[in-house]
Amino acid sequence: MTARGRSGNFSCMTPRYVINPFCRQSPDWPSSITEEFRDCRAGIVHRSMAHYSETPLVPLDGLALELGAGRLMVKDESYRFGLNAFKALGSAYAMYKFITRQLSGGSSADKRAGQFYLNPPIEPGEFTFCTATDGNHGRGVAWVARLLKQKAIIYLPEETAPSRIENIKAEGAEVIAVSGSYDSAVDRCREDAERNGWSIIADTGWTGYEQIPRWIQAGYLTMFEEVQRQWSERPDVVFIQSGVGALAATAAWYYHRAYPEPPPKLICVEPLTADCCLQSIKSEEGEPMTIDDNPSSIMAGLNCGTPSPVAWPFIKQGYAMFAAITDRAGREAMRTFYHPKGGDPRIVSGESGAAGLAALMTIMSDPAFKDAREFLKLDKDSRVLLINTEGDTDPEGFRVIVG
Repeated sequence: MTARGRSGNFSCMTPRYVINPFCRQSPDWPSSITEEFRDCRAGIVHRSMAHYSETPLVPLDGLALELGAGRLMVKDESYRFGLNAFKALGSAYAMYKFITRQLSGGSSADKRAGQFYLNPPIEPGEFTFCTATDGNHGRGVAWVARLLKQKAIIYLPEETAPSRIENIKAEGAEVIAVSGSYDSAVDRCREDAERNGWSIIADTGWTGYEQIPRWIQAGYLTMFEEVQRQWSERPDVVFIQSGVGALAATAAWYYHRAYPEPPPKLICVEPLTADCCLQSIKSEEGEPMTIDDNPSSIMAGLNCGTPSPVAWPFIKQGYAMFAAITDRAGREAMRTFYHPKGGDPRIVSGESGAAGLAALMTIMSDPAFKDAREFLKLDKDSRVLLINTEGDTDPEGFRVIVG
């Protein structure tokens, strides 16, 4: 059960951060919530897909010099599966696990991992998959459903950018626009799925619905395993965007396992108007909070009012700091990626994709973040990792922002 968060007018809000009092160098996550990570074979599943290739890890040496960092690397997920975002990693793995468990009566599915997408063991139209989304996750579910010749029904807030809606429809899915926020779309999806017997593939969880979000989180491990192969150095600071927290949970588990003594400092990044993780970590017990207001930011993929309870235990103990950033900083980060200096390559990054860079630029330039810089030891010797989680998934909005 979640508590209620703060409400109010956000027009005059300034960026802020919280150093996490609950962070642990060696988290005590129970095996019951880590088993999907420990037993994950997502990389094998993804490599069985015809569209799979590693996305690039891009060095931005010129920008690092300008910001005062030693090394800056960006994992560019705008190339993932040709879908312009990372989300299908989670959808593809979760739907593989779901289908094979259904067919085998609950036994292990991993013996099929390397063959599943080469020869799917189901008939066309056997399943109807549904989910709620702000855009990218829904497209990922729709895309995987099309590969498997299954039906997909995607729920999203009615104010979603038309281009994101059309991208989902182009995958053959039915789209249902819901009045209100992302959380409203989640509620409507749950109601309709229960009534119609559909299978929900959601990246957030609730009481009684925990297994599939854990599979989605496990699916994201492929991204971080690629980074480790591509970059021989150990990152010191990693910026991770958080909506409901699925990607953030995966990063927490991965980096505490890959570099345990000590792990890199992880920073959870959110929009000011949708900072449910920051508000949660500020609460007395550090438990999930729900923001009263309807979250509204240009960072559409991060417009979530409640952290997923499936993801929260990893975020609570795994992150060193939480940062909430302005839309203005997000726009500036998009322009910085697109109009590089110092010989850096161009990166096409959408509003949510640029959030990590927006947080880094804010921390390095805003006098109010001086203590944060010192805490993170961000200086000319720092090795920093950012994740560009999406490209120009709203092309019209992108053109307006980058010029």
